Amino acid sequence: MNPDHLFSIAAELAKATGRAERARTLAASATGDERVVLANTASRCEAVVARRREFLRASLREALRGPVVAEPDTELPAALWQRRHVEIRACTSDGSRIRVRCTPAQAVALGTALIGFAALTDQLGGGVLGDILTTFPPRPTAEPQASNESREPA
Repeated sequence: MNPDHLFSIAAELAKATGRAERARTLAASATGDERVVLANTASRCEAVVARRREFLRASLREALRGPVVAEPDTELPAALWQRRHVEIRACTSDGSRIRVRCTPAQAVALGTALIGFAALTDQLGGGVLGDILTTFPPRPTAEPQASNESREPA
């Protein structure tokens, strides 16, 4: 969708909002039959505002539809958010930041899936993760036990 078209929809919404606010303010200060007429006008203007707002939302949803391509943030790819959620951070090619907030259960499920896919990709790609992710130190070789002959009796 053309950005100029979205701008014109937003401008129409702003004008309709201004008309509704003026009508509501005039109705509040009027008396008698004039107050009823202005209140009806304000109600009609507010209905127009509601329709225009929904049209703008729908237009924005349509304009922003589609996949967003981003790479994990190199500085801080994951963080705690308000102590109850995990936040996953990424950056798009134009520098925009994307944040996905997960519950602890969602974060565990996502992490598990990522580890599984990484292992599968590693296996198909030649096995480079073994060098990167050494989970346990190598097993030490068996050390010879010291004999009792070298010890002096106490």
